[in-house]
Amino acid sequence: MNVNRVDPSFLVGVMHINREPWVSIVRDGQIPTWPLQTHKKFEVIYFHGTLSRFSWESNKIIEKLRWNLGRNASYAISYFLMLIFSPWRSSVPKTVDSIIEKSGVSYRAKHVKIPEMTSTIRWKKIAMLNHFLESSKAEYLLITNSSSLVNFDAIANWLDARHNPKVPLYAGPIHDGYDGKFVSGSFTLLNRLAVELLFKERKLLPLHVMDDIGFGTAFSKLSVAPIEIESLIISSEGDLDRYSDSELRKACHFRLKSGNLSARNDVIIAKKLIQRLEYL
Repeated sequence: MNVNRVDPSFLVGVMHINREPWVSIVRDGQIPTWPLQTHKKFEVIYFHGTLSRFSWESNKIIEKLRWNLGRNASYAISYFLMLIFSPWRSSVPKTVDSIIEKSGVSYRAKHVKIPEMTSTIRWKKIAMLNHFLESSKAEYLLITNSSSLVNFDAIANWLDARHNPKVPLYAGPIHDGYDGKFVSGSFTLLNRLAVELLFKERKLLPLHVMDDIGFGTAFSKLSVAPIEIESLIISSEGDLDRYSDSELRKACHFRLKSGNLSARNDVIIAKKLIQRLEYL
C-alpha cells in the first residue's frame, strides 16, 4: 500500500435482484467481505427493481426469444423494445429506501420503481447515477453485481498510479461490442466527472442493447475512451488455487462465475477467496 496516496472515497452500487441464487450469494458470499476491507472510505447500496411474477415470467420469455431465435429475430425483439420504451428514454425512475422483505438482504438497499427485467436495467443504472450525484459525496461510483468481490486497496493503488482526476474516468474489464468497446457491467468504475457527463447526456444510452454495452456506446459518443482494469474470473475452486498470492493481492475485481442458476458454487469460492485474502 502506498502510504502517501490520497485515499479515494467510493459509492458502491450493486445491481441486485431479490431472487435465488443471487440473494444467497450476496448474503453469504459478498456482504461478509465489506467489513474486511482495509480501505474503509466506501459505502455500499443494493439497487433492485420491482419484482413481480408477471415481470419475471415476461423477462424469461423475452430473453429466451432474444437469444434462441437467431440474429434477425434478436434484432427484431430489441428494436420492438426500443419502440416501446422510447417515450421514457431520458426518464429518471423514482427511488426509495427499501426493506429486507423487498430487497432480500439485510443491508442498505434502494428500490427503483421499475419492473425487474433485463430490458429495464438501463433505468436502474440511471437511478444509480442520479443517487450518486444528488445524495453521495464520494469521488467515485463503482457499479458491480451480486457475484463480484472487490479489493478497494488495489483499486486505490490503481487510481493513484494511473488516473488523472481532471478527466472523466470510465474503467474496468474491457470487451468488444457490436459498435465498439465497452466496460463489463460486473465492474464499472466512474469518477464524478464521468457520472455528471453521462447523466446529463443519458439520452445517448441506447434502448435496444444490454446496459453495459449501452454505457460503452454513450461514452464513445462523448469521446470518453474506456480504460482497462483487469478482472480475475474464478469459475471453480481449482481456478482460485491456480492464482498466485501476488495476483490476488493486486487484483481489483474478482468475478465469480460458477455453474448455472440452479447450481451456483459462488459462495464456497467466495469464502475460500476471503481466506486467501485475509492470509495476504
